[in-house]
Order: sequence, then C-alpha cells, then structure tokens
Amino acid sequence: MHFFPKADAALLSSTIDKHSLPPRPKAIGPIFDANNFKAPLEPWTSDDDSSFYPPKQDPFAASSIPPEAPCASSSKYVRSRLAKNERLRLSMLWYYARDLDNEPELLAGLQEKACLAQEQSGWEYAVVGVLDVNVYIRLATVGLQLAILPRGETLCAHTVTQPPGNIFLLPNMLQDWRFRESPYVEHGGLVAYAGVPLRMQHESGECVGLGSLCVASATGRDPLSKTQQLTLARLADWIVHDIIQCARARRQRERHRFVELIATVQQEPDGEDVQEPILRILRQAFPDELISLQSTGTDQSTISYPATTSDLKHGLWEDDEYIEDFIANSNFDEPPKDRVVRFISAQCETKLGPSVLVVATKDFRRIFDDVDAWFVHTCATMLTQRWQKRLLTEVMRAKEKFLRGVSHQLRTPIHGILGAAELLTEDLRALTVPGSSTLRPGVEAIMKPLAELGKSSIYLDTISTAGRELMSTVNSMITLNRWADIAAAERQYATHGIDSLETSLVKALADFAFRDTRTRAPVFFHHNLTSESEGLRIDINLFRDSILPLIVNAVQNTTKGVVTVTQSYTQDTKTLVVDVEDTGCGIPPEDQGRIFDLYEKVGEHSTGAGLGLTLATKFSALLHGSIELVSSQVGRGSHFRAMFRDIRPSGPPPTERTALQLKNLPLSYRHLAFDPPDVQLSSNLAKYLARNGFSSLNGPQDCLNIIDYIRDPAEREKYHSILPKGQVAICLVTNSDESDVPESCTNIVFVNGPFSSSTLDSALQKADELLARLRGSTTTSPQPPLTALEDPNSPPTPAESTAESDRKSTSDEGYDSVAGSSVALRTTEALLNESVAKAVSQIEAATSNDFPIRPLISPATSKPMTLIVDDNAVNLRILEMYCKKRGLAYLSAIDGHQAVELFKKQQASSPINLILMDLQMPVCDGISATRQIRALEKTSKAVLFIVTGQDSQMDREAASKAGADNYLVKPVGIRMLDSSLRRYFPDLVTS
Repeated sequence: MHFFPKADAALLSSTIDKHSLPPRPKAIGPIFDANNFKAPLEPWTSDDDSSFYPPKQDPFAASSIPPEAPCASSSKYVRSRLAKNERLRLSMLWYYARDLDNEPELLAGLQEKACLAQEQSGWEYAVVGVLDVNVYIRLATVGLQLAILPRGETLCAHTVTQPPGNIFLLPNMLQDWRFRESPYVEHGGLVAYAGVPLRMQHESGECVGLGSLCVASATGRDPLSKTQQLTLARLADWIVHDIIQCARARRQRERHRFVELIATVQQEPDGEDVQEPILRILRQAFPDELISLQSTGTDQSTISYPATTSDLKHGLWEDDEYIEDFIANSNFDEPPKDRVVRFISAQCETKLGPSVLVVATKDFRRIFDDVDAWFVHTCATMLTQRWQKRLLTEVMRAKEKFLRGVSHQLRTPIHGILGAAELLTEDLRALTVPGSSTLRPGVEAIMKPLAELGKSSIYLDTISTAGRELMSTVNSMITLNRWADIAAAERQYATHGIDSLETSLVKALADFAFRDTRTRAPVFFHHNLTSESEGLRIDINLFRDSILPLIVNAVQNTTKGVVTVTQSYTQDTKTLVVDVEDTGCGIPPEDQGRIFDLYEKVGEHSTGAGLGLTLATKFSALLHGSIELVSSQVGRGSHFRAMFRDIRPSGPPPTERTALQLKNLPLSYRHLAFDPPDVQLSSNLAKYLARNGFSSLNGPQDCLNIIDYIRDPAEREKYHSILPKGQVAICLVTNSDESDVPESCTNIVFVNGPFSSSTLDSALQKADELLARLRGSTTTSPQPPLTALEDPNSPPTPAESTAESDRKSTSDEGYDSVAGSSVALRTTEALLNESVAKAVSQIEAATSNDFPIRPLISPATSKPMTLIVDDNAVNLRILEMYCKKRGLAYLSAIDGHQAVELFKKQQASSPINLILMDLQMPVCDGISATRQIRALEKTSKAVLFIVTGQDSQMDREAASKAGADNYLVKPVGIRMLDSSLRRYFPDLVTS
C-alpha cells in the first residue's frame, strides 16, 4: 500500500466514526428564560470582576462568591456580560470557527476530548462549545444533547469572560446566590459546574475566549483537584490548537482553489470582454459575496458603500460603527444581512479608466484574510494586465496600420523620384554614346547641350542618393518598430551549414547593393569551423538580421579596401563568433561609446539613419548574443564582433575539402602581381585557397594563378599576356568593375562579389573545367558538383549559378527571406551563351526563390503586352515611361476593377502577357483583382508582379496565395525591374 498524504489535511482520523456523529441542530433551544431572551447583554465594566467574579486566593480553589448584590429587576440571576474585547473576540471566532459544522473530522476529535474531560472529572456531563454574538453552540457533549442556546442564560457564557488563568469552578450552585435561580439550575437540574475558556492570543498579546470546555453534575460535588483542573486546561488548549489547525488547512485548500481558478483564466485565450473571465472566477471564489467593478473617477457609484474610502487598511474596509452598534444593542438577535459590512478592494485599470475591484459581504461572520486579499489583488492585476494588453494590441495594430500607411505613402513618391531620375539618367547616357540614342527625331538635337553638361549627371546622382537614403531610413525605422513583434514570436531553430549562413547574408547584401549602386568595398567571407561544427542549430533569420547591419555599416564606411566577415565556432563554450572587419574611415575614440545608441552617427553627414548597430544589438540579444566594437582607428578601419552563446552543433556530416574534388587543377597557386598589386583581394583569395588545401608557389610552375583586375584595357591586355600558356587564372572583380569585364579571355575566370565560400567553390570548379579544355581533354565528362554544394542549403551548381546571379541580386524580399547565394562567373563561353543561360534560369529560379515563380507554359515574348495598375498618377506615369522605353505595348488602370475589365476585354484580341499590379487601391485592391484575373485565365497565364509600397509578411503571403508571381517593393529601380522581368521574358530588350 502506498502512502500519499495531503498537505492540507485537517487532522488525522479519530477513533470515533465521523459518520456516526449526531445531526447538528439548526434552531435555538431550549429557551428557559423567555422573558429575557430578547434582552441585550450589558457591556463589560471595570466593576464586573469585583462585583461578580472576585479573585481567588488559591488559583485551584473553588470560585469565590462575592457579597450578594441586587440583580436587574427583570432577572433573578446574574446574566452574562459582553467580553471586555468583544469585537476582537467575535472577529477571531468568526474567522477560526467558520463552518465547523462542515468539518466532521474536527468534530469527531472534539467528541473524544469531551469524553476525556468527563472521564477524568468523574462528573456526569461534559460540553465543548463556542460563544457567538447571540448564542452558545455546543459542538460536542457527553450526557447532554447538542444544542444552540441563548447566550444570556448559559453558564458557559460566564466562563468565556473569566479573567486569564481562571477556572470557573462552582461545586454547588444551590449555595451561590448568583446562579441558584439560574435556568440551568432550576430547569436543567445542574448543581455542580467547572469550566475553562478556549483561549486564543491575538498577535497584539491580548487574549480572547472563543468558547469553553466544561463538566457538570446534577449533584453537589467536591472541587476538582489541581490535577483535574490542569487536565481540563490542557484539553482546552488542545481543542484551540485543533480549531486553528483546521482553519489553516481549510484556508490552504482555499488558496489552492484560488490558484486553480487563476490558472484557468491564464490558460484561456483573450476574448472580446477582458473583464468577464476575471469576474467569473471571483464569483466562483466568493459565491455568497457581492462582486463589483467601478470607476474611481466618478462621483456616482452603483454600489451603496464607500469603495474608494481612504479608511482602507490592507485593502480592507469594515463598517465599524454599524458592527459595534449591533454588538452592543442587538446581541440577542441573529446578525442582519441588509447592508454591506465589510469588503476588500484593489485598484486596477479597465475600460472605465482607473477603477476599483470590490468583493463585499453583508455577512457579519465573513472575515476576509490575506489569502482573500491576495486573490482579489491578483485578479485586479490580471484585469489590469489584460486591459493593458488589449490596449497594447490595439496600439500595435494602429501602429502597424500607421507604419504600413507611412511606408506606402513614402515609398510611392520616392518610387516616382528615383524612377524618373533613373530614366532620365538612361536618356542622358544614351545621348553620350554615338548612335545609341533612342529618342525621337529632333529631340536628340535639343537634348545634346544638356547632355554635354557634366554636372547634369551629378544632379541626378544627388537626387537618387537622397532618395535611397530616405528609403533606407524608412526601412530601418519600420524594422526597429517590428522588433517587438519579432521578439514575441517563437524562435525558428533549425540546423544550418556554414554555406547556408553565408548564403543568407550574401543574398541580403546583394539586395542592398542592387538598391544602392554607389561604389562600395567588396565583401569577403571566411570561416574557421571544424568538421564537428559544420551544422549549427540557429534561427537563421535572426542571425541574418543581427549580422547584416554590421556588414552594411562596414560597406557604407569603406570606400577603398575590403570588408571581411569571418565566422568561427568554439566547441568548449558553444559560442558562434562573427568578426566583421573593414579598412574604412574608422571611429574616433570619443564617439565609440555612443555608436550603439538610437540615431547616433559618427559623422554629421554620414549616410544612414544611425539605426543599423542598434538593430544588430537588439536582434542578437534575441539569440542570446551580443555585439561589441573590438577596435577602431581613424583612417585604418573598424573591427566589430558578434557572439552568439549556446549554439549547439548538429546535423550534416563533415564535407570533403574542396581541393580534393578537383580533377585537373594542381594543388598550388601563385599571385601574378600587377604594379601596384591589389594585395587585399588577392590575400583574401589566398587565405581561402590555403584553407582548402592549396599551397603557395613563387615560380612559374604549373599552378592556379591569381591575377588582379586592371581597368585600363591596354594595361590589362599586357598584364594578361604574361599568364603562362596552358594555365588558368582567377580574377576577383569589384562591384564597380562588373560592367567592364573583358570578353576575350578564354583562360580566366572572373568572379563578382560578394565573395562567399560557395562563390569561390564554384569559381574553382569552373577553373578546373577550363583547364581541362585548354589541355585538350575533350573526353572529360562534366565534373560532379562539390560535396559542399550537395547540402540542401547550399548554393546551386555552377551551371545554375550564372543564371541565378541575375535572379538573386534583384530579389526584393527584405530581411525576411533566405535564398541561395548569387554566384557571378564570367568567361567568354558564358558570355556567348548568355541567352541560353537566361532561358534556363527561368525554370531553375523557381527551385530556391522565396516567392513562388511559375514555370513558363508558352514561349516567352520579347515584347509582352503589359497591363499597368496603380491608383497613384506618378507611379502610373513612371511605369508607362518604362514601357515606352522598352518598346512594350501597355494598357493602364487606376484600380483593380478596371484592371479586371481590361483583362477580360483583351482576352479575345491581344492577350495580356504581363501585369504590374499595385496592392492598395480604391474600389478593388490588388489581391482581389489578382484572384479574379487568375480565375479568368484558361490555358496561358500572364506574368503578374505586385509592385507596392507595402512590405509586410502578411501582404507577401496574401499576394502569393492569390497567385502573384513576384512581389516588388517600391521604390523599384529600372535595373531591378529589367532583371525581374528577364526571369520570365529572356528576350526582353533593355538599354
């Protein structure tokens, strides 16, 4: 048998069967003194002790009989008085002795103690009872019936009011003038009586009597001995102890019930009415009490008691005057329940404003304690929290709506500014190239003087730069405001390889570079990870949002040199470390302490809003990480470090080294330096090669060559001529030189940044293939992809990379997307087959793009019929200008309803191939219009882009679900629009 005790059990089981206890009486009776039954008891006076209860010389002697004094005219005997501390006595009685009728285990124990008292005294009768305001209640008896007796006529009422230390001992009441005509002597037949009060001490030190333990006899008796009196006193103390323990166990059970009620509310989802669940559990906890909630800011109260009174103590109020008046003048009657006599209140916040939660009672005997107060205050706190949460939700919803509106309203005009500036720049550039102008006859002659003004392009660059800076600030502020939502969301932990971590950064960095076309320093990625830490469990979105601002900050402040990003992992401490180092302007010592604060910038005229480092710090903290500035020197650059703790290794097996997968390249390299050499790029490439098993050579032996990029064509041709025949080279190209890559080099692999491990892996693979062709290995079959590229999170194979570089760099999905790396490899063969690669990219792009892209069903046209839908006249005009410059026939609509009607009309004659759809429009929005258009389509489907100023995940998901093929966020650059459309229309003619 197992023993599983209950901590709140009242008492151990008695030997008396609690089910055999006699029924409890409900009515008052017997009433022997009907004449005085409704007469109130007199209050205690200082003369009572000497007049009726004189002190004894011997504490164990019989009670002294005072000289006879006249009794009240209506009484032939001495009636009991109120106790000296009657109000305190009753309050403690009502609290500790509440609901004793429902405690059979306690009552059985009291019955045993009554039996002990009777057996030890040898007298016929024994009684255990408590003294209420108007009655004496027998709880356990021997030889007598259980009863509820009028207080004034009972002998035990005298015992309760005895001075401390007294045992009220009356061996023969027939000889005592005070009681010889008492109802219990005349009618009850009692002669001898001995009683001891059930005393309890208040925390102030004052003693009160809850009731009495007494023995009685129908005949005169010798006084009880000292031993017998001490036994009675000890039994009385035992009874008091049992009552207290029972009350504590009962309150403990009640506390447990309160905790369960609170838990049920906390587990419930928030509903429309935040008050009702709280009020419901209060009604369950206090079914007989009054529960109310009222505002403290109004004079008109819906309840008839001062709930906001300043007389509260520990949140408790009692109607002292009313209670004391009843005790003094109506102590013969049952306490009324016609008005509130006591309540607990707690301040809270509700829809009424500052409010008070009240639990009130009309029951005199209902005494509230600290458990009740705790529960009410907890309910008030929950009510406040739920209301504040409701307000916060509404505020957040309003803020989100406001931010979406601001985002849309700002992005829309910025889109017009940047779009117009870019189109004008394209026109001016066309004028400077002989024979390349596409302007109408006559316009070219007018525009040439303007084109000859060199400062025109400066003005346009200034407009574009200012627009991009404003857009960057808007995006950063929106991201900062989203941080609270991201922090509250559940972390998306998964196992990611190093390539996946780099890829997420490269993709987001490419998006940044595509939006900001100013000359920037190249970014080089390194990692120092062991084979045991190839896979790490991490939330890749938070990781990207933590590191990307550091990289962007480094790129923005580095006009010359290089930015390096190095990832390392410490097995002992389970810490992932990311170092971001640049060779930029550096940070003065006096500014280094404030760079992580909101809106702080080192230079007054530096770019950005001063939010990047703040965002990095906040996002890293969500991954148990931190950001610090390791070092910085003015003119030398800065070194930032991000540390993520408790990142545990898990997942894929270690990959083989890249060099071991190459079939033709020798495992050695050398740097063919130009004067002056580009040491920074070449040294980073050499570091990558050394990490993958290559060794450095100085002589002209057969090896892989590293060459620098030379801008001057003549110098470049001369430099390339020193490359030994039969050898291949890798040349790293910075972003600013991408458009000048030569097309006549068959033994050089040009690689565009950012330079991630996967980018360079693909470059080595391409160099290996080129070397095989140079050596005449026509039978060499295509090499399998690198092992590192076989992981699902790794970038695509080299054949895919050329096509994918264009696709990835144009993605407009912000910080919330993770896709494959962009790998830009340029060789003569690749350039000759560019159109083929672009066609292939349409199908392959769908494999890793975040936004679903439909494969083309029919051959794409170079001049798609276009439908432009936008309610903003400026945006509509910009897109119309774009279509004109690209030679695209177009139709325009200013809302979704017009767009659907135009689409229907064109179905029979000239079907629409391309739709550029705004999201937020009157009459019919973009989502609804997209659904309707998709429902109208049959065999062939149009390519549909959402082009909007709103950039929320909810809008993206809604657009994807409706059937959109891509989602572009304004401002959309002309280059971005060109590249996005070429995914679906490879033959689209761009400038």
